[in-house]
Amino acid sequence: MKKHQLAITRVFPCRGVPGGTVILECRGFEPDLPSVSSVLLGEVPGEIISASPERIAVRLPESPSALGIILRVRNTVSPVFPFSLANVLAGSLHPVTSPAIAPDGTIITTISGSRGEQTPQPLVRVTPRGEKIPFPCDITNPTGVAFSLDGRLYISSRNDGTILRYTNYEDLEVVAEDLGIPCGIAFDSRGLLYVGDRTGKIHRLDLESGARMEYARLEPSVSAYHLAIDSRDRLYVTGPTFSMRDSLYRITAPGEVEVLLRGLGRPQGLAFMPDGELLITAGFEGNKGVFRYSLETGELEYYVAAPMLVGVAASRDGIILASSDSIFLLEPPGYNSRVS
Repeated sequence: MKKHQLAITRVFPCRGVPGGTVILECRGFEPDLPSVSSVLLGEVPGEIISASPERIAVRLPESPSALGIILRVRNTVSPVFPFSLANVLAGSLHPVTSPAIAPDGTIITTISGSRGEQTPQPLVRVTPRGEKIPFPCDITNPTGVAFSLDGRLYISSRNDGTILRYTNYEDLEVVAEDLGIPCGIAFDSRGLLYVGDRTGKIHRLDLESGARMEYARLEPSVSAYHLAIDSRDRLYVTGPTFSMRDSLYRITAPGEVEVLLRGLGRPQGLAFMPDGELLITAGFEGNKGVFRYSLETGELEYYVAAPMLVGVAASRDGIILASSDSIFLLEPPGYNSRVS
């Protein structure tokens, strides 16, 4: 085989989570020789699902040291093709929606438990290095987590219909009750709190005055509503239903609900990137993982290959992804360079 004849020419998408499936376009691969042909991330082989000399579908392994993808056929290796593989930050968790990024950069997530189950340490703080700091508190089934403008942590409990406030990870108090089955929560720029009650209501709360209103009605969700708010205080909502194909909603004023996207499979976590584009964890047109939605053009880009995820959060340092039991960190090349 001539030098560099074996090569990867494209990977789609160019980011992934262990367990996700990506497509490689290539030349010179020899799929009929599985004992000597492999796809490697670092030194770890991926699971080849299907292959031809020009196209390979591969399931991504865990490989913390991987700097890209290479092909190997006998003793020949291809040049490294750039690829961003997420690393596991923490496992043995039970997130049910998107994590929250604290002002100090740590990540707040949950060990939520099954309905009515009181776990001894239901909230967990994960450091950027992956250290888990669980802390005991009296919350049953914590679900949505969000920080207010003044840096205090708020948590919804789907067990008893409450919103709780945690100050300095020490003082816990109930600040709102009788919210049905509250799931996702989000603050706008005025400090108003939006709460997704999966029975079909979006509530808006003014925690200072105690005022509350039913902001919108949607089709009930079988699991949870997930919320995000853009720079213009418009609310975005997803929530899996009994339908095989669900929607992304935007709510611009009380009762004004707009469908932005249809055909999503089990859409869950939402988060805005620093550049203002929206990340959605879902399935779409046979692909699973994270999709990037442009508010300007309405285009949907397959952004991260992954197994089905429950949540996502974004900052200038990377993307935090939540499965039903783990938290991952994805640091795409050039991620910070797109932020002015």
